[in-house]
Amino acid sequence: MKNFPIFIYFIYLTTIGFSQNKVEVKETPGISSGAKYALMLEEAIKSGRADNFKVSKQYTPFKRIESTEAITTYEGINFDEDAANGDYYHIPPDPIGAVGPNHFVLVANTSIEWFTKSGTLENSQRLGMNGSSSISGSFFESLSPISGTYDPKVVYDQYNDRFVVVAVEQESASFISRILVAVSQTSDPNAGWYFHSINSAIVVGGSTSWVDYPGLAVGTDAVYITANMFSFSGNGYTGGRLWIIAKSLFYSGGAATVTVHDHITLGNGYTASYQPAQMFGSPPAGVGTFLVLYSGLSGLGNEYVHVIRVDNPLSSPTFTGQDVTLGNIDNTTGFYRNAPQNGTSNRIATNDRRTQNAVWRNNTLWTTFTVVPPSGTDAGEVTSHWVGISTATLSSLSVSDQGNIGGESIATGCYTFFPAISVNSNNDICIGFSASASTIYPGCYYTGRLSSDPAGYTINPGTLRAGLDYYYRTFSSSDNRWGDYSGVCVDPSDDETFYVCNQYAISRGTILGSYPTQDGRWGTVFGVVPVTALPVELSSFTAEVLANEGVQLDWKTENEIDNYGFEVERMQTNLRDTNWVRLTFITGHGNSNKPRYYSYIDGNALYGKYIYRLKQIDNDGSFKYSKKVNVDAGVMPFDFMLEQNYPNPFNPVKKIKFVVKKSESVTLKVYNILGKEVETIFKGVAEAGRTYEFNFDGANLSSGLYFYTLKSGSFNSTRKMLLLK
Repeated sequence: MKNFPIFIYFIYLTTIGFSQNKVEVKETPGISSGAKYALMLEEAIKSGRADNFKVSKQYTPFKRIESTEAITTYEGINFDEDAANGDYYHIPPDPIGAVGPNHFVLVANTSIEWFTKSGTLENSQRLGMNGSSSISGSFFESLSPISGTYDPKVVYDQYNDRFVVVAVEQESASFISRILVAVSQTSDPNAGWYFHSINSAIVVGGSTSWVDYPGLAVGTDAVYITANMFSFSGNGYTGGRLWIIAKSLFYSGGAATVTVHDHITLGNGYTASYQPAQMFGSPPAGVGTFLVLYSGLSGLGNEYVHVIRVDNPLSSPTFTGQDVTLGNIDNTTGFYRNAPQNGTSNRIATNDRRTQNAVWRNNTLWTTFTVVPPSGTDAGEVTSHWVGISTATLSSLSVSDQGNIGGESIATGCYTFFPAISVNSNNDICIGFSASASTIYPGCYYTGRLSSDPAGYTINPGTLRAGLDYYYRTFSSSDNRWGDYSGVCVDPSDDETFYVCNQYAISRGTILGSYPTQDGRWGTVFGVVPVTALPVELSSFTAEVLANEGVQLDWKTENEIDNYGFEVERMQTNLRDTNWVRLTFITGHGNSNKPRYYSYIDGNALYGKYIYRLKQIDNDGSFKYSKKVNVDAGVMPFDFMLEQNYPNPFNPVKKIKFVVKKSESVTLKVYNILGKEVETIFKGVAEAGRTYEFNFDGANLSSGLYFYTLKSGSFNSTRKMLLLK
């Protein structure tokens, strides 16, 4: 009997203690960039230094540019325009957007804007009180805002055809923290809004705490807001909370019914940032939403996503947590670096690994965050990562698909960060993200995959808006803040087209007197990404030199939609003539959801340096170019080459080719059997290494034997050809 307690203790360690401690969060949540700036500004106002951040009347306005991207884009608010709305300059942008049937709504830092789908700006205003003691004119005016807001979010509720907006505010001296919420009365943001404020100054972990970094999502019957909590005393992290707002009264203008929950404790969770999943369609019975966490969750050589299922949200909420194994995808013991950028040694802040957003549809939960891959082409670089989690069996969630979004096709050593993900009715996904490298400026990009694509596959990233300059703006902080998030949503009009919202570095300017070395400026942009922008997608395009035969091109598509075919184009780089030459056309497969393989041999590229590209053409005539491949076919081992004509015998047309090692004057002539000149095919300077090919037409000649001769000052060569009619 004396050993019995010891035996029980051993069972406890192996079944409970080990399962709880095998996984740990590598990153404790830090204060968001928006909150850091809000605290900085609050302190500046109290100490009389607010003029350091006030709007300057002397600045060079950003000249908007015409879109040069392959997709349709619309310019949103920028650094100077946001300041004009609220009296103070703000960093970072914190941009996110949502699209409805006829409008898209953008929130960025302290401003809100909405546009028609044709890009017409209909409203731009500050969210809270900000630099003026007057609340008049602010979006949340009816809630009597007490300061400038930060960390705004917006989503479109496809269940009820409404926009939902959230922002937070705090005043540390008075222990005030509030979540400000608004819902549009219809799908038209001009038709009015209902507003509600939530007192978020609550005791968490024994300390009165304020709210930061809200997550926002909607389900069938409720609005969900998650947040990190920080103590008013010392700004230390104290935990997380979830607010559930019943739609019924709130959406009709009545007093909102709100409950608050400690989802981390109730869901056996971790002390890090959870994001609620935006829900689509009919969820499993009783399920309200899913709360998703990454933040470097790691243990036993693997990384994990933690998912908390929220059941019965409006009656008696329950929280069920599970670890979902990802495999070894992240070097959580290595350095998490800021991103390099062109033109400066100042790096762009990539923040941390926290979950960026989540969305659920058709029994799959999708989420995004950043990792530092332990191997592969992106090893050691901060890289966006996406995950699909099957919820078909609620008690046993599992990864159905996942992959990195590498930036090497954008630029060498490119970091990708602040991703966002959305899914449409076909289960196609689109991901927007930021990117920067030592050879490019910070910009925004997108990628995606069709539901029929191979596991782990996404298209090579497309450009939403490339950066125009380098970015450096820290004010009194040590961080060159960028982010903290971006947005992607699906258009409810067709439930297929995606809208991507993000930021990019615009031209530098607007120097404030207190910060003479800081002139970075941010801009925001919306991009429309139809599903047709995802295929046709080349997964490979290669070139190989074949001895004495030319260059063989091979390419592969993973899927095709409306693909008419490919034109193969070539440029010879060692010549003065650098025009692209069309070589041939290869018919495509139209519509295909499986890999297709193509090949072409350029028999004229025997010697010299060449560049090849493919012009992919749709059935409607629209087209796009592939990446380029470079080939060095070497130097001729002899002074010239006059090839045997083909076909031989011929009737009535034959091809004649020659190439010379050095540039010189040559002639190519055809003679009959009596030595009489029949035709001069070429006379002039032949470029070194270039293959010259001509069609000789013998339609007006008699059958018989003919000779063609290539002559120059250094060589003379003759070959025979036989014309048979």
